[in-house]
Amino acid sequence: MISFTRGLIFYIGYVISIIFYSVFVTPFAWLLLPFKQRYYIVTSWIRFLGWWLKVTCGISYELENPQDLPKELCVVVANHQSIWETFFLQQYFAPQCVAAKKELMYIPFVGFTLRALNPVVIDRSKKQNALKQLIQQGKERLNDGVSVLIFPEGTRVPMGELKPHFAGGAMLAIKAEIGILPIAHNAGLYWPPGKISKFPGTIKIRVGQLTQTIDRKPKELSKELEDWIRENSDELCHQNNIQLVSTD
Repeated sequence: MISFTRGLIFYIGYVISIIFYSVFVTPFAWLLLPFKQRYYIVTSWIRFLGWWLKVTCGISYELENPQDLPKELCVVVANHQSIWETFFLQQYFAPQCVAAKKELMYIPFVGFTLRALNPVVIDRSKKQNALKQLIQQGKERLNDGVSVLIFPEGTRVPMGELKPHFAGGAMLAIKAEIGILPIAHNAGLYWPPGKISKFPGTIKIRVGQLTQTIDRKPKELSKELEDWIRENSDELCHQNNIQLVSTD
């Protein structure tokens, strides 16, 4: 019951804050500022959300190896266990945009704020078109000096389940002739997908090595990244699962 109540209080603050930003902050930032300046204003909401998550749910997060964060532009691929990573991974690669399905653009308030961050918008109803959209829009963002965050599983995958990784992120990096960076985390331990309940603890984030893509094949590269992400996310989950104690 306590974990559910914590999650409910968090979401009340989440809703109030996103309405505030979409009404009073985002429109003015969008109208008056170019993207890179606008990005830092709009994403200040994420910093608030991190504070609110810690206060209400006792969830914090830390980067295990910050020294491995590349300074150069890149394509970032990460596992997708919850909603947490769609927000908070953006803090480590700024400015950055995320590849998102078009349905998210129609969510009241959230969609408006997300559009202000210039995402790569994908229509997943047509797979071939979705890949073209990812490559075309992704290259445009990279050419503008904006890193691209992609979740190659395509949807949130609960812990213990496996879903094949799509090779779109690897293909984008190869086409753009730019490095690709894998990231693993264990956010699903504390922020389970599709549930209000939240569990206290520290989300661990692990950065892999920036991989160069010259003369690489998309499927081969994607499989290499998938293996690294799975191995490291599993390791992080097993390291920390002792902290996942239900307080219901």
